[in-house]
Amino acid sequence: MTDISADPWRQFIQSGRALRLEVERVQLTATLKRNTRYLLVTGGISVAVLAVMVGLFASGIGRAVTYVLLAILLVVMLGNVGLGLITRRRVLKTLAVEGVFIEVDAAGIRLAGVPPLAWAQTLGVVVSDNRATIDDGKGLARRLRTLTYHTGGSLNSVVIGLHDMRSVRAAASGPRVASLDLGMHDHGAVVLNLDVALDREQCDQVREALRAATALNSVPFRFTADNGTVAQATLQMGRGDRLTVS
Repeated sequence: MTDISADPWRQFIQSGRALRLEVERVQLTATLKRNTRYLLVTGGISVAVLAVMVGLFASGIGRAVTYVLLAILLVVMLGNVGLGLITRRRVLKTLAVEGVFIEVDAAGIRLAGVPPLAWAQTLGVVVSDNRATIDDGKGLARRLRTLTYHTGGSLNSVVIGLHDMRSVRAAASGPRVASLDLGMHDHGAVVLNLDVALDREQCDQVREALRAATALNSVPFRFTADNGTVAQATLQMGRGDRLTVS
Protein backbone atom coordinates (compact mmCIF):
# COMPACT_ATOMS: atom_id res chain seq x y z
CA MET A 1 0.00 0.00 0.00
CA THR A 2 1.19 3.54 -0.78
CA ASP A 3 2.69 5.43 2.16
CA ILE A 4 0.36 8.39 2.65
CA SER A 5 1.97 9.93 5.72
CA ALA A 6 2.40 13.72 5.50
CA ASP A 7 6.20 13.99 5.18
CA PRO A 8 6.58 11.75 2.09
CA TRP A 9 3.79 13.68 0.39
CA ARG A 10 5.39 17.01 1.22
CA GLN A 11 8.60 15.78 -0.41
CA PHE A 12 6.57 14.48 -3.35
CA ILE A 13 4.91 17.85 -3.99
CA GLN A 14 8.11 19.84 -3.37
CA SER A 15 9.94 17.76 -5.98
CA GLY A 16 7.64 19.14 -8.68
CA ARG A 17 5.67 15.94 -9.15
CA ALA A 18 1.88 15.74 -9.30
CA LEU A 19 -0.73 13.29 -8.08
CA ARG A 20 -2.81 12.40 -11.14
CA LEU A 21 -5.75 10.05 -10.82
CA GLU A 22 -8.30 8.78 -13.32
CA VAL A 23 -11.73 7.41 -12.46
CA GLU A 24 -11.95 3.79 -11.33
CA ARG A 25 -14.15 2.49 -14.14
CA VAL A 26 -14.49 -1.04 -12.77
CA GLN A 27 -15.77 0.39 -9.49
CA LEU A 28 -18.11 2.79 -11.29
CA THR A 29 -19.51 0.08 -13.55
CA ALA A 30 -20.27 -2.10 -10.54
CA THR A 31 -21.92 0.87 -8.81
CA LEU A 32 -24.06 1.54 -11.88
CA LYS A 33 -25.25 -2.08 -11.95
CA ARG A 34 -26.21 -1.94 -8.26
CA ASN A 35 -27.98 1.36 -8.89
CA THR A 36 -29.96 -0.20 -11.74
CA ARG A 37 -31.10 -3.08 -9.51
CA TYR A 38 -31.96 -0.59 -6.77
CA LEU A 39 -34.16 1.45 -9.11
CA LEU A 40 -35.87 -1.65 -10.50
CA VAL A 41 -36.72 -2.91 -7.01
CA THR A 42 -37.88 0.42 -5.54
CA GLY A 43 -39.72 1.31 -8.74
CA GLY A 44 -41.41 -2.10 -8.82
CA ILE A 45 -42.51 -1.78 -5.20
CA SER A 46 -43.89 1.70 -5.91
CA VAL A 47 -45.96 0.41 -8.82
CA ALA A 48 -47.20 -2.55 -6.76
CA VAL A 49 -48.24 -0.35 -3.83
CA LEU A 50 -50.04 2.04 -6.17
CA ALA A 51 -51.84 -0.87 -7.84
CA VAL A 52 -52.98 -2.20 -4.46
CA MET A 53 -54.27 1.24 -3.47
CA VAL A 54 -56.21 1.58 -6.73
CA GLY A 55 -57.60 -1.94 -6.36
CA LEU A 56 -58.75 -1.34 -2.80
CA PHE A 57 -60.33 1.98 -3.74
CA ALA A 58 -62.14 0.45 -6.72
CA SER A 59 -63.47 -2.44 -4.64
CA GLY A 60 -64.37 -0.26 -1.68
CA ILE A 61 -63.01 -2.75 0.85
CA GLY A 62 -60.09 -0.69 2.14
CA ARG A 63 -60.18 1.14 5.46
CA ALA A 64 -58.77 4.61 6.12
CA VAL A 65 -55.83 3.31 8.13
CA THR A 66 -54.93 0.96 5.26
CA TYR A 67 -54.82 3.83 2.78
CA VAL A 68 -52.69 5.92 5.15
CA LEU A 69 -50.14 3.14 5.65
CA LEU A 70 -49.98 2.38 1.93
CA ALA A 71 -49.63 6.09 1.13
CA ILE A 72 -46.72 6.39 3.56
CA LEU A 73 -45.04 3.36 2.01
CA LEU A 74 -45.56 4.81 -1.48
CA VAL A 75 -44.02 8.16 -0.50
CA VAL A 76 -41.01 6.39 1.03
CA MET A 77 -40.51 4.25 -2.08
CA LEU A 78 -40.86 7.21 -4.44
CA GLY A 79 -38.33 9.08 -2.32
CA ASN A 80 -35.93 6.18 -2.74
CA VAL A 81 -36.53 6.19 -6.49
CA GLY A 82 -35.72 9.91 -6.58
CA LEU A 83 -32.56 9.38 -4.55
CA GLY A 84 -31.54 6.53 -6.84
CA LEU A 85 -31.99 8.72 -9.91
CA ILE A 86 -29.86 11.49 -8.38
CA THR A 87 -27.02 9.11 -7.55
CA ARG A 88 -27.35 7.45 -10.97
CA ARG A 89 -26.87 10.82 -12.67
CA ARG A 90 -23.75 11.36 -10.55
CA VAL A 91 -22.32 7.98 -11.56
CA LEU A 92 -23.07 8.51 -15.26
CA LYS A 93 -21.44 11.96 -15.23
CA THR A 94 -18.35 10.47 -13.61
CA LEU A 95 -18.19 7.65 -16.16
CA ALA A 96 -18.23 10.28 -18.93
CA VAL A 97 -14.92 11.72 -17.70
CA GLU A 98 -11.95 10.75 -19.85
CA GLY A 99 -8.37 11.25 -18.77
CA VAL A 100 -7.48 12.86 -15.45
CA PHE A 101 -10.20 13.10 -12.81
CA ILE A 102 -8.11 15.10 -10.33
CA GLU A 103 -4.53 16.39 -10.33
CA VAL A 104 -2.78 18.03 -7.37
CA ASP A 105 0.65 19.68 -7.47
CA ALA A 106 2.54 22.70 -6.13
CA ALA A 107 0.79 25.04 -8.61
CA GLY A 108 -2.79 24.11 -7.84
CA ILE A 109 -5.59 21.66 -8.59
CA ARG A 110 -6.96 20.44 -11.90
CA LEU A 111 -10.35 18.75 -12.11
CA ALA A 112 -12.15 17.24 -15.07
CA GLY A 113 -14.18 19.91 -16.87
CA VAL A 114 -12.90 22.73 -14.65
CA PRO A 115 -10.14 25.26 -15.51
CA PRO A 116 -6.95 24.99 -13.41
CA LEU A 117 -7.41 26.25 -9.85
CA ALA A 118 -4.28 28.07 -8.68
CA TRP A 119 -3.39 28.11 -5.00
CA ALA A 120 -3.12 31.91 -5.17
CA GLN A 121 -6.88 32.20 -5.75
CA THR A 122 -7.81 29.58 -3.15
CA LEU A 123 -9.46 30.60 0.12
CA GLY A 124 -9.06 27.19 1.71
CA VAL A 125 -9.57 23.45 1.27
CA VAL A 126 -11.80 21.19 3.38
CA VAL A 127 -11.73 17.40 3.09
CA SER A 128 -14.76 15.70 4.61
CA ASP A 129 -14.63 11.96 5.31
CA ASN A 130 -17.61 10.16 6.84
CA ARG A 131 -16.88 6.72 5.41
CA ALA A 132 -16.48 5.29 8.91
CA THR A 133 -20.18 5.98 9.59
CA ILE A 134 -21.20 3.36 7.05
CA ASP A 135 -20.92 0.80 9.85
CA ASP A 136 -22.73 2.88 12.47
CA GLY A 137 -26.04 1.74 13.88
CA LYS A 138 -27.71 -1.58 13.29
CA GLY A 139 -30.68 -3.22 11.67
CA LEU A 140 -32.63 -1.66 8.81
CA ALA A 141 -31.10 1.82 9.16
CA ARG A 142 -27.60 0.44 8.74
CA ARG A 143 -28.59 -1.68 5.75
CA LEU A 144 -30.29 1.27 4.05
CA ARG A 145 -27.25 3.49 4.64
CA THR A 146 -24.96 0.85 3.16
CA LEU A 147 -27.28 0.31 0.20
CA THR A 148 -27.46 4.02 -0.56
CA TYR A 149 -23.69 4.36 -0.39
CA HIS A 150 -22.98 1.42 -2.67
CA THR A 151 -25.46 2.59 -5.30
CA GLY A 152 -23.74 5.94 -5.86
CA GLY A 153 -23.81 7.80 -2.57
CA SER A 154 -20.80 9.74 -1.32
CA LEU A 155 -19.27 10.13 2.14
CA ASN A 156 -15.88 11.56 1.16
CA SER A 157 -15.71 14.99 -0.50
CA VAL A 158 -13.47 18.01 -1.07
CA VAL A 159 -14.57 21.65 -0.81
CA ILE A 160 -12.28 24.23 -2.44
CA GLY A 161 -13.05 27.89 -1.70
CA LEU A 162 -12.21 30.38 -4.46
CA HIS A 163 -11.93 34.17 -4.74
CA ASP A 164 -13.31 34.24 -8.30
CA MET A 165 -15.84 31.46 -8.80
CA ARG A 166 -17.73 33.37 -11.51
CA SER A 167 -14.85 33.18 -14.01
CA VAL A 168 -14.28 29.50 -13.17
CA ARG A 169 -17.92 28.72 -13.93
CA ALA A 170 -17.73 30.66 -17.17
CA ALA A 171 -14.64 28.73 -18.32
CA ALA A 172 -15.86 25.26 -17.28
CA SER A 173 -16.53 22.88 -20.18
CA GLY A 174 -16.82 19.20 -21.04
CA PRO A 175 -17.81 16.36 -18.69
CA ARG A 176 -17.73 17.78 -15.17
CA VAL A 177 -18.43 16.05 -11.88
CA ALA A 178 -17.60 18.90 -9.48
CA SER A 179 -20.31 21.30 -8.30
CA LEU A 180 -19.43 24.96 -8.83
CA ASP A 181 -21.37 26.76 -6.11
CA LEU A 182 -21.44 30.54 -6.42
CA GLY A 183 -21.61 32.35 -3.08
CA MET A 184 -21.79 36.09 -2.40
CA HIS A 185 -20.44 38.38 -5.13
CA ASP A 186 -17.87 36.39 -7.16
CA HIS A 187 -16.76 34.05 -4.38
CA GLY A 188 -17.75 30.41 -4.11
CA ALA A 189 -16.70 26.81 -3.65
CA VAL A 190 -15.93 23.80 -5.81
CA VAL A 191 -17.36 20.61 -4.30
CA LEU A 192 -16.07 17.24 -5.49
CA ASN A 193 -17.24 13.79 -4.35
CA LEU A 194 -14.13 11.61 -4.28
CA ASP A 195 -15.36 8.15 -3.35
CA VAL A 196 -17.78 7.90 -6.26
CA ALA A 197 -14.87 7.93 -8.71
CA LEU A 198 -11.91 6.66 -6.66
CA ASP A 199 -11.18 3.71 -4.40
CA ARG A 200 -10.40 4.10 -0.70
CA GLU A 201 -6.62 4.31 -1.04
CA GLN A 202 -6.84 6.86 -3.84
CA CYS A 203 -9.17 9.03 -1.75
CA ASP A 204 -6.60 8.97 1.05
CA GLN A 205 -3.87 9.89 -1.43
CA VAL A 206 -5.86 12.94 -2.55
CA ARG A 207 -6.31 14.04 1.06
CA GLU A 208 -2.60 13.83 1.83
CA ALA A 209 -1.55 15.47 -1.45
CA LEU A 210 -3.92 18.35 -0.68
CA ARG A 211 -2.63 18.59 2.87
CA ALA A 212 0.97 18.83 1.65
CA ALA A 213 0.31 21.19 -1.27
CA THR A 214 -1.78 23.61 0.80
CA ALA A 215 0.88 23.70 3.53
CA LEU A 216 3.57 24.55 0.98
CA ASN A 217 1.43 27.38 -0.39
CA SER A 218 0.15 28.70 2.97
CA VAL A 219 -3.45 27.81 2.08
CA PRO A 220 -5.71 26.86 5.01
CA PHE A 221 -6.58 23.15 5.12
CA ARG A 222 -9.05 21.29 7.28
CA PHE A 223 -9.83 17.57 7.54
CA THR A 224 -13.07 16.70 9.32
CA ALA A 225 -15.83 14.14 9.71
CA ASP A 226 -18.33 16.73 10.94
CA ASN A 227 -20.92 17.85 8.39
CA GLY A 228 -21.66 20.99 10.39
CA THR A 229 -18.03 22.05 10.16
CA VAL A 230 -18.09 21.52 6.40
CA ALA A 231 -21.26 23.58 6.00
CA GLN A 232 -19.86 26.40 8.13
CA ALA A 233 -16.57 26.43 6.21
CA THR A 234 -18.40 26.44 2.86
CA LEU A 235 -20.52 29.42 3.91
CA GLN A 236 -17.44 31.22 5.22
CA MET A 237 -15.55 30.83 1.94
CA GLY A 238 -18.72 31.62 -0.02
CA ARG A 239 -18.64 35.07 1.60
CA GLY A 240 -15.09 35.53 0.35
CA ASP A 241 -13.47 34.97 3.74
CA ARG A 242 -10.32 32.93 4.12
CA LEU A 243 -10.94 29.55 5.76
CA THR A 244 -10.41 29.62 9.52
CA VAL A 245 -8.48 26.64 10.84
CA SER A 246 -8.81 26.20 14.60
